[in-house]
Amino acid sequence: MADFLRAYIETIGDEGGFTLHRVSGDSGGDTFAGIAKNYHPKWPGWQLVYSGKGHTQECRDLVREFYKRKFWDTFRGDEIKHQSVAETIYNFGMNSSIKKSVMYAQFCLDCEPDGDLGPITLSAINELSGLEIELFVCQHTLMRVGHRLKRITQKRNQVKFIRGWLKRDLEEAEKYINIKQYFGIR
Repeated sequence: MADFLRAYIETIGDEGGFTLHRVSGDSGGDTFAGIAKNYHPKWPGWQLVYSGKGHTQECRDLVREFYKRKFWDTFRGDEIKHQSVAETIYNFGMNSSIKKSVMYAQFCLDCEPDGDLGPITLSAINELSGLEIELFVCQHTLMRVGHRLKRITQKRNQVKFIRGWLKRDLEEAEKYINIKQYFGIR
């Protein structure tokens, strides 16, 4: 079964580690280890971060617990057989929304796209094997890219983030498949 800690370590790397970020125009506002204050103002770690204790083990534990409960458990990551599939759903889900990421997974699997990972979707995910897993990762990545492009056409002030988003999406997929080879790009 998929391993949360492996996915979590990747996430912290994607989010720039345990540092507080303030980026002009970021709708999430202050962001620590990928947790955006405007979206998660009640996260108990904010007190530690603002008191200069964001580097402590206590704060790191709160971050890990947050990601496990808020994202991984929401889409039943522990019940997914393949690490690459779980990480693909998780990575985009915590960066956008789990519901959206699951819905994209359902499109890839030809399941009813309701954004909830129920028994039918879970079964379809766990039945993937071999090249089907690579195809899933590739299709999900393309849907993520489409989501990003749609977002910047709707909110032009977000265009400054597109390069980082696309880099993240493509690097996530590249961990499991050779994108250039997959599409015949030299």
